[in-house]
Amino acid sequence: MNAKILSIPAFLLALASLMPASAQITMGELSKQQRDSIIFAFPACTSGTMYMQDGSIAKEKFNYNYYEPQLLFINREPTAPEDTLRRFDNLAAVSVVEIGDRTFVPVLGGLGEIIFNDKANNVSLVISKKVNIEEKKTGAYGTGGSTSSIRSVSSFTGASGVSSSGYTGQSNFTSVNYDFDSNAELSVDIRLFLLKGTKITPVSKKNLAKMYPKAEDFIKKYFDEQKPDIENPQDVINLMNLARTNAQ
Repeated sequence: MNAKILSIPAFLLALASLMPASAQITMGELSKQQRDSIIFAFPACTSGTMYMQDGSIAKEKFNYNYYEPQLLFINREPTAPEDTLRRFDNLAAVSVVEIGDRTFVPVLGGLGEIIFNDKANNVSLVISKKVNIEEKKTGAYGTGGSTSSIRSVSSFTGASGVSSSGYTGQSNFTSVNYDFDSNAELSVDIRLFLLKGTKITPVSKKNLAKMYPKAEDFIKKYFDEQKPDIENPQDVINLMNLARTNAQ
């Protein structure tokens, strides 16, 4: 089989199906575990590999923050206990980030996750997620924080770790532990993109036809008759599978 469906996080599918673009829920409706599963890609920094456009590679323990959004990683040589967490800010220089068994690529100034691969046509489906949280009171309560205070770096010294000359700012905690007001409203923006080679474009009837030129007539007819929801990941995956079959 030439197409591969990658694991779509359950919470992401749930949000996509239950929360339209304008829908909101309050933080008080969610447990801390549920909040973290929405805000962060992983429960904790996870072993991964970053491939840069200049050919260099960095192997670190990464996590991705959908709220800021930021790529976080564990600093292996902290200068102080509070310097154990840093963020990588030069995502424009990144080609691919593999974290655990998931793959991310730069999109919209942050990272999007590849959730479907059609290897036969070299086309991938990328999902970009942005968490929005609107406080109803000024500031947050409790012991929360913001990753804006985490030291940032813009380069790595290959696979050996962080460049010692590229950070700014100050860090005052070792992990991100948000504690929002229970009335704060949470919403999630989800956008889908097509990736072919290094070119990434929004999902649309026109762009799908470009990705599958041999199935152009089928795609146009499918849109006219079936009216797929191009904001729904599963609808787009189904269509890509059909386009691959009809392009042969």
